[in-house]
Amino acid sequence: MIVVQGGTPNQRKYAESMAVYVCRKFGITPNILISFKRMSNDANYGYACDLEDNDYEIEIKRSLRMREMLTTLAHELVHVKQYVKGEIPEGISDGDYWDRPHEIEAHGRETGLFIRWAEQNKLAHKKWTQLSV
Repeated sequence: MIVVQGGTPNQRKYAESMAVYVCRKFGITPNILISFKRMSNDANYGYACDLEDNDYEIEIKRSLRMREMLTTLAHELVHVKQYVKGEIPEGISDGDYWDRPHEIEAHGRETGLFIRWAEQNKLAHKKWTQLSV
């Protein structure tokens, strides 16, 4: 079950759609609460937390532009997959953030997941799905 709270109606609609898409792609069926939060003083765009019993919470900075929000959500959903499949090692805060295998995977997959989701949902032609240059 996926529940989305906060944010705008479009943020909620697209976030739910992205979560369904990514979970199907990874073949996982977690319970996820996605919350749009005010994170103005936070440099991070999102967080994923493993609660218990297949329950996960994702917090997303609500002020992000739509593409940024959805790539951030895709990144956090990769972490949910890693939790579900036991792919995040103990001591995840050890070492440089950019050298952590689970972060390398999440950063490496976020854009591709977003692009494929946009194509599947016939949104790839929309201006907001394009990279800002």
